[in-house]
Amino acid sequence: MDHTKTKTGTGSKKNFFAKEMPLLLYGFGDVEWPLPETCETMESILIDFITDVSFRAHGVATRSGGRKVKIDDYKVVLGNDPKKLARVEELLYMHEDIRQAKMLFDQDEVMN
Repeated sequence: MDHTKTKTGTGSKKNFFAKEMPLLLYGFGDVEWPLPETCETMESILIDFITDVSFRAHGVATRSGGRKVKIDDYKVVLGNDPKKLARVEELLYMHEDIRQAKMLFDQDEVMN
């Protein structure tokens, strides 16, 4: 048996989010140091969610002519969940905002 696979057999490594999971749980109201079992369970749920959404986005891309998966494919998959879709839009907006700020910062450094 391959011990790097999750319970779902997706091939993902166990403890992939080992450092982040306690911080995420604490940020969402759990105790400062959650039980390892809690972290493992939440990691398993997270990996299953990411895998499911990614496969579904791949399906959307495949039906659209077999092209590579794009951000819009993820938006289609999450379109039935307004909260998740709004969060994706917010993160994309913040990503672009940060990218532009970095470009301005880099230009300032070159000029000095």
